Parts: sequence; structure tokens; C-alpha cells
Amino acid sequence: MTALALLLTVAGLLYLMCAVLDLRLALALFCTLLPTYLLRFALPLPFGPLDALPSTLLEVFFWILFLTWLLVGRQPRKKPKVTAAKNMTNDHDLRRWMPGLVLLLLGASVGVLIAPNLISALGIWRAYFLEPILFFFLFADLVRDARTRRMVLGTLGLTLAAVGTVAIVQKLTGWWIPNPVWRDEATRRVTGFYGFPNGIGLMAAPVTVLMAAWTADLARKVRRGRNLTWPLLAGASALLGLAAILFAVSEGAALGVAVGLLTYGLLSRPLRKYALIGLIAACALTLAYAPLRNYASLMLSMRDDSWQVRQTVWSESLDMIADRPVFGAGLSGYPDALTTYHLARHIEIFQYPHSLLLNFWTETGLIGLAGFLALLWSFFVSVGSTFRRRPDEWLPQALLAAMVALLVHGLVDVPYFRNDLAFLFWILIGLAASLRLSTVTTKKKRLKSE
Repeated sequence: MTALALLLTVAGLLYLMCAVLDLRLALALFCTLLPTYLLRFALPLPFGPLDALPSTLLEVFFWILFLTWLLVGRQPRKKPKVTAAKNMTNDHDLRRWMPGLVLLLLGASVGVLIAPNLISALGIWRAYFLEPILFFFLFADLVRDARTRRMVLGTLGLTLAAVGTVAIVQKLTGWWIPNPVWRDEATRRVTGFYGFPNGIGLMAAPVTVLMAAWTADLARKVRRGRNLTWPLLAGASALLGLAAILFAVSEGAALGVAVGLLTYGLLSRPLRKYALIGLIAACALTLAYAPLRNYASLMLSMRDDSWQVRQTVWSESLDMIADRPVFGAGLSGYPDALTTYHLARHIEIFQYPHSLLLNFWTETGLIGLAGFLALLWSFFVSVGSTFRRRPDEWLPQALLAAMVALLVHGLVDVPYFRNDLAFLFWILIGLAASLRLSTVTTKKKRLKSE
């Protein structure tokens, strides 16, 4: 047995023990383990067209968690024991998510059938669609109370803190930065675990907004005599995440965080006036300070080099989609399909078109794009409904702000088509569903008591 195989076996057995003993703790730990998708290997197959199945350590952890949940199940009190899968059929409120979920999975499945590389497409279908969607059902079943939600948020904050810590070390030393241009002190851009600067921002933007919002809520509770430890930890995580984004020079992520924080500030009644004051001050500073004014003018006019590249990529992608508007290029088919339309030879053909909506359209066609938009609609309706019922609850506002940050970043990048990012998106969806389910349950209990 090789050292890698031994490591995987030990890690899998330890996680299995945790899942059997406490499924909710195992779920929370899974959120900390999202970066383990970077540990890739091939599982040997005894039969079939492939000698080995490409996989990641994150997938191993997922299937351990999912199968344990499926077999052990959630056992509600005062009811006959049933499996978790049967429990899910009784959750009528989850039906609001089904149209988007089904359309997205259907679009991805069609994308497999028309893909130029079937094996690669099946891998993407499994890792970016099937597994995260199954995870959503698991998440919605297990995360039904404030304590479990805090566990999930805490472990996400721990992951963000780890990313931020590595980013600070890289900024100071240049260690583990693969590209010499990024490693050079004059042009240094940190890469974290991910090997490229924007990899940090894709994960950090929505989680930084969540941690900042949680810090604000915990800080208000400190004034009522609560413990100071948790707001300090959440605040440290948010600051580390922001530092990672800035040191990576991820402009799309920074813009997403700024808009997300502004959204949270405007939605939160205690913070609204401070958000407005901050917005006015930021606008005044931008107008008064020439370097900021010039930078804002450059960005808004789209004369920056990165904007020029993206405009070219978007234009060529739209030309390609115009010839295949219904089904797109299929999963993993974008680079091959774009070859005919790629006229700007000085720009490489990227894996994706650097736009979240274009990405879903090219990979999953109109069916998958419609499913993604339906999921977003359900998300905003669900969180908005919870917000109206519980206007003093911070998490609905924070989830709205985090999704806004993700979507703003998605205007210029693709914060979904990566193993950890797909799970992170469905964690946001799962938290929204969890809040809604707990609100409905609380309302039913109150009506029964009356």
C-alpha cells in the first residue's frame, strides 16, 4: 500500500467514524474539507471501459457522508423510524426548489450526451451537479436548527481563515506561488491552495460577506452581555478573507464583497444609516482622490486589459452560442466548440467564458440555464419570505448579501464550475431552505400551542 493510499484510507475511516457518531458534526466538518478537492487520484476499477475512476478526496468524504445519512437517516422523535430519503418526501416546502433543481440536472444530463468527450463530461456531471444536488437534500434534512447552522457557519469561517492565513504567508514570503510573475515581489499575487489568484476570490467572496455579517450580529449581542470570543473569531475570519482577496488582486471578488456588504448594510435596520454614510463617504473619496477616480474611470469605461480580454471572450462565446442556442456546447465542450469562432489569436481559449450565465448556457444549454435562474428565483423568494417573517434575524439578510456577492463576481468569472464552489453554492441554497423550514416549523408549533 502506497503512502497516499494509506493516507486516504485513514482519513476515510476517521470521517466514517465521525459520520456514524454524529452526522451533523460530520456535515459541518465537510464544509471545512472543501479544499480537499485538490487532492486528486484514480480509484482502480475491476471492470468496465475504464481502468480507474478519477476522483478527489472531497468526493470520498461526500460519499461517506451521503451513504451514512441515507442508511442511518434522520430519526424524528415520536414517529416511526424511517430512512432519511423517506423523510425528505414529507417536506412540502422543499418542493419550491424542485423545478430549478430538475431543470438544472436535466440540462447537465443533456450536456453529457452532446459533449465531445463523454468521460470528461461524466466527471463534470458527477462532481458539479449530481453530488452537490444530493448534498442539498442531505443538508436540508440535517440542518434544521440554529445550533447546526452555527456549526456550518463556523466551519466555513475556519476554511476562510485557513485560506487567508496561507495568503498572508505567501504575500510576505512568495512561497508556493507557482507563476514567477505572480511570485515577484513587485507584482505579487497570492494563490492560496488553488494555484492561481482568482481561485481565492471565487471561494472567499461569499464566505467573507457571511462572516462579516455574522460578526456584526455577534457584536450587537456582546453589548447585551454576551461572550466576546465568537465575534472576535468571526471578525478575524472575515478580515483574513478580505486580506486574501486583496493580496490576490481579485478585482471581481473585491467588487462582489463590496456590493454584498453594502446589501447587508442596507437590509439591516441597525446598520442602514452606517451603510449609507459609508457609501456616501466612498463616493466622495473616489471623486476627491485622483488615483481612485482614475481607477474607477478605467473600470467603468472597460478600457482595462482584463476587461478587453473578457469582452473578446464574451463576444466569441455569443457567436458560438448563436449557432447552438438550445443545447450549447455540452459539458466540457466549450474549448472545442469555440475553436471555429476564435479570431483573437493573441488570447488563449479558456476553459470557460468568464461569465456565470454564459457558462451555464454553453455547458448545460437553455434547459440548465433556466434551471439555474429558477433556483435563484426560489432562493430570493424563500429568503425574502423568511426575512419578512423574522425581520430581526440576521441570517436571511446575510444569505441575500452573500448570494449578491457571488452573482456580482459571476459577472466576470465563474463561481460555480469547480468542485468546492459547486458545494458552496448549494450550501447557500441549503441554508436558505433550512431557514424557511425552521420558520414554518416554528409557526406550526405556535399555532398548535394556541
